[in-house]
Amino acid sequence: MEWNRVAYKLSPLWQMAIIGGSIWGALEITLGSALHNLMIPMVAGTLLAFLGVFIVSVISANGIQRGFFWRAALICALLKSVSPSAVILQPMVGILVEGLLIEAGVLVLGTNALGLALGGGLALIAVPLFKAVRLYMLYGQGIVDFFMGLISQLSKSNTIVITSSLVYTLLAIYFILGILSAIIGFSLGKNNSTFASSQIELTIFGEKGGKIDFRNYFLLIIHLAALVVYLTYASTMPIATAILSGVGYALLIVLFYERPRRMLLKPFFVVPVLFFSFLIPLFTTKVALVPAYGTYIFVRAIFVVVTLAAIGTELAKPAVSQFFNRGFFTPVYYASSMAFNALPIYLNVFQNINLSASNAIKDIQGVIKNPSWSGNRPIIIITGGLGEGKSTYLENLLKILGKDKAINFRGFIARGIGAPPLREGYNLRIIPDGKEMMLCHRIGACGLPNKSFEFNDEVIKGLTTELVSIKADDILVIDEVGRMELYGEVWAELVEYHLTKTLNILILTVRRENLMHVAERWKLNDAYVFDINKVSVNDTAHSIKSLVLSYHASGSQ
Repeated sequence: MEWNRVAYKLSPLWQMAIIGGSIWGALEITLGSALHNLMIPMVAGTLLAFLGVFIVSVISANGIQRGFFWRAALICALLKSVSPSAVILQPMVGILVEGLLIEAGVLVLGTNALGLALGGGLALIAVPLFKAVRLYMLYGQGIVDFFMGLISQLSKSNTIVITSSLVYTLLAIYFILGILSAIIGFSLGKNNSTFASSQIELTIFGEKGGKIDFRNYFLLIIHLAALVVYLTYASTMPIATAILSGVGYALLIVLFYERPRRMLLKPFFVVPVLFFSFLIPLFTTKVALVPAYGTYIFVRAIFVVVTLAAIGTELAKPAVSQFFNRGFFTPVYYASSMAFNALPIYLNVFQNINLSASNAIKDIQGVIKNPSWSGNRPIIIITGGLGEGKSTYLENLLKILGKDKAINFRGFIARGIGAPPLREGYNLRIIPDGKEMMLCHRIGACGLPNKSFEFNDEVIKGLTTELVSIKADDILVIDEVGRMELYGEVWAELVEYHLTKTLNILILTVRRENLMHVAERWKLNDAYVFDINKVSVNDTAHSIKSLVLSYHASGSQ
């Protein structure tokens, strides 16, 4: 497997979008699933859109930037793919549209509160409009005829005038809701200074994209083509042909895809669609045609839903998603990877969120005030050149972090004997008791690593045995991981054990010239890299402390 030889650094804007998109995505998965299960029309989409605008408004209040909102929405939409809901593609598109509309508001009125308010209003307007488009996709022209006929019977007056009045009133209400959401979020963000730019220099190592194999996209293309063709021509086909072709394709999808199959087994999903499918023709066609026309509408709706579910499944396949690990899409790929690592923390926070609006906003605000996050387990690397002071930097770092009694370290710091670059040997200062042991002494000039030093095998074996059994909340410190470990020697077994058998946080020192090799050797895609020449020890300590406390608070270890 090939790996990129150049580290990729996410911009501060993408880092902020990871925070916003992760919180938004966690809400969509937890609160969204609960609201959708209530089966109350429009409530779920409206509240989730309101809270989405609120989240990005709070986070951006102290520094509104163009490009943040669509990035956060894109991250949220991608995280939505792990939602337990069977239908995910439509809400994913809806979330992305909301982010783009907030960007439109900021573009028109500027990066200020007015632009944010306009964007929030536009984003909420998208909710009923998107719902209308979705209903039209499911039920076709029949849904339009149904509502026009229903309004005509209820009002006994000009249908077009009444319909236009209702539409404009509804859009005005949603626009005002969006403005309120943005203003509330902006006000809370300004007053509380809830988000500050991260000092972490995120360096990510990923697989090379390689050549595109279009065979991986075959089913995705087939499903997309089938959806477009069916929606375009189903209404002009003989009704029997439309029913049979829709049923046949839907059955094939249900046979080969678990997500749509699981969805169709839920009565709460199928029964309302079935009821509505036969209700529509009662108002739009002759009674004799109701069975055939109702069956067609039901088949069309099921076809659309299961085909979209299949498209979502295909998009989630690794071979397809790897397409985005290249060129213009590279930051999207890396940012979404990190957001998926952050998601468990926010899911844990929002799992039991109170459904009342005031408490929901309070909980969200609390999370945004402490936006630090880690992946399933942070791997922290301190890097620098030969003789630049990595060990001294690490020692000072541990002194700062050690002031917090909730953070415990186990491991060792290597102390050179003699002047660099040709050290006479290395002693290890054991953490936390401070005793020293001889690790190695020089037996030759620099050449092959195993010819330069003679290592104390008893010390290596004894420390390895001791450090593989540290407590779950201890942070393991290894100074350093270098060429010997790359060859499988010295601390390689200790590193390998903790990367594969435990979830302890690791702090490693690595020479800059060995950094890419170490990342490749142990696939440290999500390592947090702090270069001693670029980040002060105080900033590093602050960032690591946030990562550690956030990780421990998540309970994921």
